[in-house]
This record gives sequence, C-alpha cells and structure tokens, in this order.
Amino acid sequence: MGKGIQIGLAALSSVLAVTFISACSKQSAPDNENVQVKHEPVTLKFYTGDKDYEEKFRTEVEAKVKQKYPYISFEFQGADQGKEIQDLVLAGDSPDIYYQGISALNEKLVKFNLQYDLTELIKKSNLDLSRIDPAYLDIIKNASASYGAGLYGLPVNAYTPVLYYNKDIFDKFGIPYPKDGMTWDDAYALAQKLTRYEEGVQYRGMTMNFIYLLDNNQLGVPYLHASEDKSAVNTDAWKSIFSTLTRFYRFPMNTPMDERSRVKEVNSFVKERVSAMHADVTAAAESFPEDFTSWDMVSLPTMKEAPGTNVQINPRFYYLISASKHKEEAFKVLELVLSDEMQTQASKSGKATVLNNPAIKQAFGQEFSKLKGKHTEALYVNKPVQAAPARDSKLVTVPVTTPLNKEFNNVLTGKKDVNTALRDLEETINKAIIAEKQK
Repeated sequence: MGKGIQIGLAALSSVLAVTFISACSKQSAPDNENVQVKHEPVTLKFYTGDKDYEEKFRTEVEAKVKQKYPYISFEFQGADQGKEIQDLVLAGDSPDIYYQGISALNEKLVKFNLQYDLTELIKKSNLDLSRIDPAYLDIIKNASASYGAGLYGLPVNAYTPVLYYNKDIFDKFGIPYPKDGMTWDDAYALAQKLTRYEEGVQYRGMTMNFIYLLDNNQLGVPYLHASEDKSAVNTDAWKSIFSTLTRFYRFPMNTPMDERSRVKEVNSFVKERVSAMHADVTAAAESFPEDFTSWDMVSLPTMKEAPGTNVQINPRFYYLISASKHKEEAFKVLELVLSDEMQTQASKSGKATVLNNPAIKQAFGQEFSKLKGKHTEALYVNKPVQAAPARDSKLVTVPVTTPLNKEFNNVLTGKKDVNTALRDLEETINKAIIAEKQK
C-alpha cells in the first residue's frame, strides 16, 4: 500500500472516529426541552373573605394549577374561620394570595402595610397587560397610584350587573317585558305599573343590590375629593344617583318598614317571588333555586346623564402579600388564571371575563345550566363607566360603604330626605378623615 494511501486511510479513520464520538455524545446528552426541573413542594396559602370561593377554586382552578405546576398545593385561610389577615401575618402564618375586591387594598393591605408591587414580576414574566380590559385594569392602577407608584393586584373576574325580571309577574299583569337599553326612568315607569296589591300579595316593581350600584355608580363619581382630604358626596351628581334609586321605594305600600339589605332584596325576587325586576350582578344567578326558571335578563338601566353606561365594574383581584415567602409561585398562579384558556372556562361557567377578548365574552354562560336559554348578551350592552381618577397619594383614605348603606336606608325608610342624608354622610366621612389623620 502506498504512503499516500496510508495517510488517506488514517485521516478517514480519524474523521469517522470523531463523527462516532460526536454522535454518541449527542445521543447521551439530555434533551434540555424534556428535562424536568425538580421543584421542592410549595404550599400557597390563599386568603379570602368569600366563604364560597374555596369550593369554586378547588374545582375550577386548582386542577389546572396542579396540571402545570404539580409541586404547588393550596391551603385556604379566611375571615369565616375567625382569622383576620393582619393577625395571620403577625403570627408568622402569612397568606401568599388574597382574593378580594378593590376595597381590600385600603381597608386591609395598605392599612397594615401588606401590599406588594407586582411590577417586577410582571416584567420578568412578560405578562401582557394589554389583554386586560382597561375598564378593570384602571381600577387597580388608580387605586395603587393613590398610595404611590406600583401595581398592587390584578383583576381575575368581574361582577357585571344586569336587570333580572320575573316573566310570570309581567305575564300576570299583561305588561311587556323589559328591553335592553332602558334608562332608569323607563324602568321606573314599569315599576309603577307592577307595584300593586293583588289577591293578598304585595308585588314590588323593583328591588336591587343598591350598595353595589352606589359603590360602583354609573356616573363614576367618587366619595372622596381627588385633591383634598374631604368628602365629595354632597354634590348634584350624588343627589341624582340617590334620587334615581331611592324613588323605587317611595311608591304607596312599598316603603320599607325596616332597613333593606342585599339578602332581603334578592329574596324578594327569588324566594318570595313578589319582585318583578331585580338589579344585581350576574353572579346572583348562582343562588337562584333550580325550580325558578321563568326569569330572564336585560341590560342594566342607565342614568339619563350617561346613556349606554354601566357601573364601574368591580372585579375581584388577586393580591400578593408582602410577607409571602413564595411570591414567584403565587404569581405563576395569577398568570395561569389570566390565561385565555382559564378565562374562557370561567366565562362558560358564568363568570364575566376581565379580558378584552370578544370570543371569551361570547362564551359567557355556555356551560352554566341556569343561564341556558337566557339573554346573556345583556351583559355587554353597556360599557363600564371610566374609573375615577387617582387621588393624591398623600391624602387619607377611609372606608365609606357602611355609612353609605346607613344613609341610603334612612332615605328608603323615610327617616331622611336625600339632601339631609347626603349632608350627614358628608359629615360622617369628614370626621372619619380627621380621626384617621390623628392616628
């Protein structure tokens, strides 16, 4: 064999050897895409004041979380167990996630310095906030801005109000059913015809979840002044809101003898079935008895000053707690709940989505038996009113719902007129602000 041939064979042998070794290396090297990163088990503590939410979470959310993050499990804490969130934190048993409305930011989180800014986690995860309807996102943005920079929570589901009506009562008295796009004046005209005493039964034209309608009013006006430490309720706008809603209780034989509450109002519609119309959030339908089927819904009536405008929808938020040791894992849950897949499933089961995705909105109620055949399109006829501008972060914030409920009931029961009730509410709020500033 010639020298040239020997060199050629040697070179070829070297190439083949390298190729073989390389191939073996590729076969034995782990596929990074299929590698399962080992995670230590994490138990996230979930706090809510909604005693019914645990069951919903376990059936609708937990399985999805387990599927994607098998190392994450949940423990529920709650006010119904006699445990306030601030006490749990002090005891070293801090929740990781808090599920509640916007009022919790002031009344629980900021008050006890438990708020946590999600900004860095949002950036790190590349979560696209533009997917969230600005009507919902602006609520938490503005509320967070009142306490400085940051974003202290994200909306996960919405409670949109509609006008329910009892078909049997309308049929009994030969009155045409309500329609989408009515004003409160239109609804009042219907209620007048339906508030009557017949065959030993007192029928009521209208009942309502008035605290929700006031808290999230359709004119978008706040309780507190935007730039001063004082109340902002003694105004023409608030007089219009109070007058518009309280007049439904001023019919003969319809003035309440005692204070009304949401429970009493909804019971008039679904249990006693003497209320022809009931204004409430879509979630109220979950409590309707199975044998109560002769009802439907239309869009919530609007204020004449703001046609086509719904209330400022008050969504429920996921807040992360500053004392949490598992913020990244908690945020993964929040991301998953905001995914198109989970928002679609929630919408199908009767929970209004917070995403501005038409397909997800159209899926509303498709798999919720009580909404089968109902006019669910009513949910999105009106546009939510724009959230009130952020207040100066240096200003004091006080809870208003309790005194508001008291003064509204004072008007309902005839103890006060609207002007007196609003003046007294203004005084109560201003006193609370002074007391808070002195702490």
